[in-house]
Amino acid sequence: MKKEDLLKPSNSVFLKDAEIKSLEEENIPTYKTGTTTVGLICKEAVILGTDKRASMAYFVASKTAEKLHKIQDFLYMTIAGSVADALYLVDILKAETSLYQLKHEKSIKVSSTGRLLSNILYQNKLFPFEVGLILGGVTEEEGPTLLNIGAYGSILPEKFCAVGSGQNFSYGVLEAKYKDGLTVNQGKEIVIKAVTSSIIRDMASGNGIDIAVVKKEGPAEREFIPIKE
Repeated sequence: MKKEDLLKPSNSVFLKDAEIKSLEEENIPTYKTGTTTVGLICKEAVILGTDKRASMAYFVASKTAEKLHKIQDFLYMTIAGSVADALYLVDILKAETSLYQLKHEKSIKVSSTGRLLSNILYQNKLFPFEVGLILGGVTEEEGPTLLNIGAYGSILPEKFCAVGSGQNFSYGVLEAKYKDGLTVNQGKEIVIKAVTSSIIRDMASGNGIDIAVVKKEGPAEREFIPIKE
């Protein structure tokens, strides 16, 4: 069967009189979510930061949401959007990267992981995962690598990026403060300022900051920073 055939209307008697309606037409309520996730590249590390608030429209659903996930020791990902969709993709990546490393007896590249994730997202673009993802890691071949991955499978290599409802405020800080050759301490300070600026101005972001400093070897340095709002 050709791929185009999947999009042709069916002649089935079961579907002949059926109507496909949107959630709005069925008067089913939907809730917008919000978040702030940030990543940047330093000399020898990738630094990722997220806020801790999960929201449903004007309701704060959680103050301890986990938006910063370990895929492998050298590879982390931040999530934004639908929590269910994002956590499913996190589980898939953990499994696939572990299988790769068992089979090939070496670490998978960050770019290869990004391509794998991109293929999954692109294959489902007719019914897309409602996510915005930042993938960051450090390998011997690539060095510090940061990928901004969109819901339809786009891959944008970046030196710094922000995703989520608070991204506009974070970008203001990143554009003003970022420069090549940052130390880890300088990078952490910029990430904290970027996420804090969103927490102050975006009601869907808040309740502290999760930070991960991802290096080539050893576990990432994790830190939680409380923020007074």
